[in-house]
Parts: sequence; C-alpha cells; structure tokens
Amino acid sequence: MNQKFIVKFEQGPYEQSYKISELDLTGGGVNEVFQIIDEAFIETVIERFKTMRSDFIEAYKRQQ
Repeated sequence: MNQKFIVKFEQGPYEQSYKISELDLTGGGVNEVFQIIDEAFIETVIERFKTMRSDFIEAYKRQQ
C-alpha cells in the first residue's frame, strides 16, 4: 500500500496502526518489519492500550 507496511494491533474495541515506509528499511522487506516489532515495542503497545482504555472510561464517565 503506497510502498508502506502497515502494522496493526487490536485489543477489544481499541486499535493501533503503524506505517513503515519501505524507504526507511534497508532492504530486508517484511522480515525487517518483524525485527522492528520486538519485545520492548510490544510492551509499549500493551501499555498504550491500557492508557487508551483508561482515557475512554474517563471520557465516558464525564458524559454520565
């Protein structure tokens, strides 16, 4: 898609997407994308999901 790899994470109703341009890679293609998505990155994705859920709950409560 437009010379980009799109990496998408979903957890329940929440979603995170990351676009990685082929130009930012050194020629390893999709294998290089999997190298970027390491354990430390996935941990931050999980933490961000927790923050997203908390933010949504707080916004919902303000409307009650």
